[in-house]
Amino acid sequence: MVYFLGRDVSVVITTESSVALETVGISGNKCVSGGTATSAGSLFANPMNTAAFANAANIKVPDLTGVDISIGAMDEDITYIGQKGIAKVEQKKEITLTLTRKKKDNIWDTIYNGPTNATFLENFSGTEYWGARWGLAGSGVGNATLLGDGLVNPKDVSGAETGEIVFGYRVHLMMKSGADLISIPNCILTSYTTTLGADSVVEETLEFTTQQGLIPSVNGTDMNIQETLAVDF
Repeated sequence: MVYFLGRDVSVVITTESSVALETVGISGNKCVSGGTATSAGSLFANPMNTAAFANAANIKVPDLTGVDISIGAMDEDITYIGQKGIAKVEQKKEITLTLTRKKKDNIWDTIYNGPTNATFLENFSGTEYWGARWGLAGSGVGNATLLGDGLVNPKDVSGAETGEIVFGYRVHLMMKSGADLISIPNCILTSYTTTLGADSVVEETLEFTTQQGLIPSVNGTDMNIQETLAVDF
């Protein structure tokens, strides 16, 4: 587990799509996607259509107080007859990222808890009382600009290019030094909490989880925007 103070790291949240306007945000206190989610103050995740971290300055998570990263793996134990030692065969990664910030709006709350405008869902006609926890629906489901509902195999949530997967969100972290940049792909939202501190400052915490590995920047300053392929699921 690694913990950073908010002042020591900058964080950008994007969708897994590199197509312009494939965004996620809120409008009318409901989760929306596409061009409807581009208004200032209502955007949760931009598309990753630009690699330069500096160009993403306007969508950095504001008022961060803490960033907690836990990196692990799920292993399968293999026991050999007549032998004490066992083999640990890695099956998948288990990475959890927790962001904490001062609460100043209801974007995180709505994105996690909902409701979601059914216009931006594939198979529902009324307002649905869940959030945009799974990112975009993907063109393999029907329309990449719609929101996912968590009812589809992640490897089937394909994007505009053959073999690419747009399931979940990608979180990019840049250290204060400006020389260390990593990306965490295909994250879903697994927890949201709000706390009132002793100094009457309300903080909120959003937890991301993925089974993919960390992706380093190719040069330390550009975000890695290479889409995850279906074979990696």
